[in-house]
Amino acid sequence: MNSNIKFRRFSAYLIDYLFIFLLITMISQIRVLNPTYNEYIDSYGRYTEIYEDLTVDNVLEIAESDEYKEVNYDLSRYSVSISIISLVVYFAYFVGFQKWNKNQTLGKKMFNIEVASDDGKDVSWFQMLIREIIIYNLLLEILSIISIFVFDYQGYWVASNILTFIAGLISWVSVFFILFRKDGKGIHDLLAKTRVVGKEQ
Repeated sequence: MNSNIKFRRFSAYLIDYLFIFLLITMISQIRVLNPTYNEYIDSYGRYTEIYEDLTVDNVLEIAESDEYKEVNYDLSRYSVSISIISLVVYFAYFVGFQKWNKNQTLGKKMFNIEVASDDGKDVSWFQMLIREIIIYNLLLEILSIISIFVFDYQGYWVASNILTFIAGLISWVSVFFILFRKDGKGIHDLLAKTRVVGKEQ
């Protein structure tokens, strides 16, 4: 994959990310879709108070305190509905819309690139699902939501850190692969047997 395609690919990703971020932000403001909004605001107020007391000297002490872990747990618990909405939006846009729109998101369309299958056939729904679950860590997000209901705040803190580490690792390895592999394939492309190509190809 030449550097021009790689640049277009990352540019398309930024456009798509901005679009999805704005869409989810607007949807999250619909109060009926977020029944625990007031509890979330209360928890955020507690989080802000803790953050205001943060200094270089006490950062580790606060990060390891039960109060900080509990506030983070409450923030996640009271924003579960928004997390679920975010998942639905990601699946609808990156799997449903992209497949329906001839393997292009809005960002990919702007930069004239598309997802293609390694075997030369049309990208299947399963391939699109696999690549998007991996690239956007959607499975890990689902596990994170489940862990809110399975663990108390201490167990959730451990699970959340582990899932965040795995998600970050997958993302950075994929970026590294895209930048330095000759074929420009990330982990998601390798597992889904897809690639991103210019429409001119």
